[in-house]
Amino acid sequence: MPLMIRAVRIVLLCSLLWGVGCGAQEARQDHTCTIDFGGSAFQPIGKDGKNFDTAWGIQVGGGFAVWRSERYRPRYGFYITGNYLYGRYPATPAALTVAKTQEPSLSNATSAVGNYSSITIDPTFRFRFNSKVSGYVSGGSGWLHRGVAFNGATEVTLLHAHGPTLARAASNSGVFDGGGGLNFTPGWMKGFMPFIEWRIYRGTAINDSTTLMPMSVGIRW
Repeated sequence: MPLMIRAVRIVLLCSLLWGVGCGAQEARQDHTCTIDFGGSAFQPIGKDGKNFDTAWGIQVGGGFAVWRSERYRPRYGFYITGNYLYGRYPATPAALTVAKTQEPSLSNATSAVGNYSSITIDPTFRFRFNSKVSGYVSGGSGWLHRGVAFNGATEVTLLHAHGPTLARAASNSGVFDGGGGLNFTPGWMKGFMPFIEWRIYRGTAINDSTTLMPMSVGIRW
């Protein structure tokens, strides 16, 4: 958990620094640097998918242009971006029952919550359809954290607002990701772009049974 907190702070700090420079740029599509924030809806799929229900998460990212076409309104551009993804999921009753059967110390657990965190570096190619809509595709790799907390049913206290945590399980590994989306540029938003994005994450090593497919909606500069 301390590692994840430090990683979040680094991503947020980098986004803030990008934002200071980006805010001073001209209000047009495909700025020389970019930042974004959005909400995500997704659940694990594949072998790990049966263990969790659908939930919500957040996405934060930023980056800079490596190359853009030389026109006033660039039609194409190549960016290097960094992205942070976090999702929190309730475990299914069936998955909790299996875990309690496999581990007797969890016999008093009444619920379990999973969380996924990912930090990736993603080369991104943008292409503009017209003055109002542009698309992009990206892919890369990075770090993936998978954690599960098992909660008991004892009385809520000052230290345990949702009942005590009986046990935690966590694993860290590499991850590959890829996806794409659309940016929309209404003139009245002065360079800010609502976006919709689809992405897939596939864990490696100890997390090779984890596949995530988030759909995100947010705002980008």
